[in-house]
Amino acid sequence: MPARPAFLLCMTLAFTMAPTAGAANPTLPRVASFGLCADQMLLMLGDSRQIASVSAQAVGPLSFYARRARAFPANRGAAEEVIASGADILLVSDAVDKRSAHALAQFGVDVVDVPIANNWPEIEAMTRRVALAIGRARQGEAVISDLRARLARVRPQQPRRAWPTAIYYRPDGGGAGTGTFVDAALSAAGFRNLQAEWGPPFWGGVPVERIVLHPPDVFAVSYFDTSSNASSVLRRNPVLWGKARTRPVVNIHGKYWNCGSPLLIEAVEQLAAERERLLARRRN
Repeated sequence: MPARPAFLLCMTLAFTMAPTAGAANPTLPRVASFGLCADQMLLMLGDSRQIASVSAQAVGPLSFYARRARAFPANRGAAEEVIASGADILLVSDAVDKRSAHALAQFGVDVVDVPIANNWPEIEAMTRRVALAIGRARQGEAVISDLRARLARVRPQQPRRAWPTAIYYRPDGGGAGTGTFVDAALSAAGFRNLQAEWGPPFWGGVPVERIVLHPPDVFAVSYFDTSSNASSVLRRNPVLWGKARTRPVVNIHGKYWNCGSPLLIEAVEQLAAERERLLARRRN
């Protein structure tokens, strides 16, 4: 059992080196984050003076707030780093192993899970949960108010039966059906998601044969893909590409919908603009 005392000694040394909360706003807790979704919520809602560290993913191409994230220390997901940063709270969207969770608890760091959100009520609830946990409830309500206003501005005026149709493709060939935040975004933008109508639910995919027989008005391609030619997933199947190349392919950057969060509105607005272009062509 010699490893455990050494581990605790490391924790103790890290804690003694940690900056004090007095260096930040004394009324706000110091907060660190593990995982891209947790990073996005902290960078969205947090006061700069309270952000102790973010994960390395926060400065990557899939981070909406990559530029802001560069102002803060990056962690590699280790409990020692969180303790050394002087954080009072750790927001997590990636799993924390039991040993790390135990060590964090010993040093008084509260671990707050960022729950998965797949529809707008869940996104609002998640935003409130995080904002309240980090002492930024007012900022959380402001984000929710902005989200609602922007959703209202793009809400389709046509009956659902008149909405254009869409099929969503991930770079790995999968799709998005009912029970996914991508489906929520497509609906908010005024598209009928054919996978939601046909099945399967969640993150499976629709057989190519069905798409060839009943092609959508639009192909939406994205999700954890940052290439400039995300439509390459469609090109891999010549039969599918035969249909896709005659229709708009909307490339939504992965940073807009890397998880279910208020950032989805960025994807919704891009999709809604495409909807209006399609409807204008129909009228003409």
